[in-house]
Amino acid sequence: MKVKRQHLVKGQIDYEHLSPNTIKFDVPVLMLAESYTAPIDSTGVKYTCGYIEVTEEMLRHLKEAYFEAYATSPSATDAVVDVELYNITDGGLVMKVTFNGEGGFKKSDDIASTLKTLAGKILSVRINVTTASGTSGATQTFKSAILRLRYGIS
Repeated sequence: MKVKRQHLVKGQIDYEHLSPNTIKFDVPVLMLAESYTAPIDSTGVKYTCGYIEVTEEMLRHLKEAYFEAYATSPSATDAVVDVELYNITDGGLVMKVTFNGEGGFKKSDDIASTLKTLAGKILSVRINVTTASGTSGATQTFKSAILRLRYGIS
């Protein structure tokens, strides 16, 4: 078997020479990295965390983006809780996933086009009880919230 040697010089190959999406990878941005147990027996924003600035560099080569959250089953099933990706800079909702009396894993639709309009903005995660449980002392534990950025170099 013959070994063929190749020598590349700097600048000989750059990303314009690659086939579309030759290099693909995900970057999970942990916005809620530790468990938080929220009281769900009253409405309102219960917790805010995970502040991050959306930079131009984050948006270059961005192909897809998803907002994901994981929660345990609540102690009462009559509450509705939104885990929100929130634009702190402008005071607006970017995306949410809703837990309607259940736990589990939730994932948004692709939000890459929305994120591309938010360069320079500060985002955070909010846990917002929109419908309170009728059970006094009811809680739900939120284990993670992730902004998953999917890149394709082409």
